[in-house]
Amino acid sequence: MLRLRPHHILDIVRNIGHGRKMEPHPFGHDVHGITQKIIADVDQPLLLVVGADDICLPCSKLNADQMCVDVLLQCDDKPSKQEYNDALDVRVLNFLNLKEGTQLTVREYLNVVHAKLDGIEKVCTHPKEDENYRLEGLTMGLEKLGITR
Repeated sequence: MLRLRPHHILDIVRNIGHGRKMEPHPFGHDVHGITQKIIADVDQPLLLVVGADDICLPCSKLNADQMCVDVLLQCDDKPSKQEYNDALDVRVLNFLNLKEGTQLTVREYLNVVHAKLDGIEKVCTHPKEDENYRLEGLTMGLEKLGITR
C-alpha cells in the first residue's frame, strides 16, 4: 500500500499532465519512483497521510524523527516545509471531504479530485506557481491517467 500525502499525489498528477521528466532528485526523495508506480497501476491501494510519506522517506532532508528540516526558499519568510506541507495537506483533505488515514485506491482518490476539480487550484497551488498552470496540469494529468468525467 502506498502511503502518500494528498498534495504529493496532486503534484505528481500535475507533473504527468505537463510531461515533466521523471528523474531522481538531488535530495533523494522518491517522486520519480512513486510517479512510475502510479502510472503503472492507478488501482493500487493508498493510505492518505499528513506527514512523512513514501516520497519523503529516502530524502536527505528528513531527520531521524521523520520531520522535514527543509524550508521553502521561494517564500520571503522561508517557512518550514514540514509545517507548510502539513497545513497544505489538511486544507486539501478538507476541500475533498476526506480524512487523514483514509484508505482507498489511487484511482478512487483521483476520482474524488476530478469531481472537485473546480477550485482545487486555489487550495493546492504552491508559492510562486501560477494557479492556471496548476489546474491545467491537473486536468491533463487526470486525463492521461484515464480519469475522465
